[in-house]
Amino acid sequence: WLKLGNGATWRILLLLTVGVMAMLVFPCMSLLLSLAASYPSSMSCDFACMANYGPGASFGYMGIANVGASSGATCAIATDVPTEGFTGGSSYTITVTSTTALAQKLTCSSGDIGGSTEVNTGSKVTSQTYTWTAPSCDSSSSASFRALCGAGGSIDEMWYAEEVSLSCAATTTSTSTSSDTIPGTSTVTGTITGTSTVTATITVPENAAGIAVYAKGAKTLFLYSLGMAIYSWLF
Repeated sequence: WLKLGNGATWRILLLLTVGVMAMLVFPCMSLLLSLAASYPSSMSCDFACMANYGPGASFGYMGIANVGASSGATCAIATDVPTEGFTGGSSYTITVTSTTALAQKLTCSSGDIGGSTEVNTGSKVTSQTYTWTAPSCDSSSSASFRALCGAGGSIDEMWYAEEVSLSCAATTTSTSTSSDTIPGTSTVTGTITGTSTVTATITVPENAAGIAVYAKGAKTLFLYSLGMAIYSWLF
């Protein structure tokens, strides 16, 4: 070391330090890149594209030859959208689950998930929730979801979630009317979208003594929808 001089000594030490760092950093970077390439996020595939990867279909990405031959708990989609359907512009929770920890890709046919129609997890999970915003709603509006759960490398599995389809909540017009004639009252109309509450104010005429007068003793008001009484009030 003495023959090299202080300057040469520092140069050699610097080169050795850089070499050691390279040996430590490059394998870590390679590992991270390898992990990223072994997740569904490594492939670009929108809702239409996902139709190609049903159970048993040829896959070919991430070193995985085929999608698993069945669907079910291995990869599943659930939503909190009411049975009567979604309301345009409202937000709902979409949950993708799997029996083992796997990376996920979720796509939707309409609406958006965080501003996109295709989202991915960056790690392996058994359950992941997403916030979906419903599209504008009319009588023909609908939305469907498709998902993949899988990972390459030592796991080497890919599963397709059974497609989930939703429709827009129907808008119906219901008319309330009395079950008998009450003098001085009128029919009240309103619109019900999904599950709503309709409030009707009924004015019942009084006699000279200030006592309510009911025609033929009728005291029940029915709300009719498509010819069926679905709500009633007693007064």
